[in-house]
Amino acid sequence: MHTQEISRDEWVRVLDDFSKRHEGWIVTMEVVGATIGDQEEASGLPLVGIGADVKDNESRIAVMLGGRPEAHVTRIIEVPKRVWLERADEPAHDAVAVESEDGTTTIVRFQHVPPEAVDRLLPG
Repeated sequence: MHTQEISRDEWVRVLDDFSKRHEGWIVTMEVVGATIGDQEEASGLPLVGIGADVKDNESRIAVMLGGRPEAHVTRIIEVPKRVWLERADEPAHDAVAVESEDGTTTIVRFQHVPPEAVDRLLPG
């Protein structure tokens, strides 16, 4: 397993590339923080994308899951401070972690499921 911190000037490109390679993979999204503990925000939804918007002194990262009105979650991470990619020996265990300025960390863990199987897993 290899964890790599991504520099701020690379967030847009790296997250875009990572999203394209992992689009449709089933994920679990956790939010970890001192005041909230460890909370699972979503599980069993396909990745739509992870994107960074970095301008001057402002930035945000959006994680979009589901892609259907009845099964969709978007998490906006305001003022992200650090981004890590965890690449495992098996790509099915890759992860992205984003720490925000307030110390809360959002972790997206991937389970490889072929995109054609996703429709069978989602309700409706």
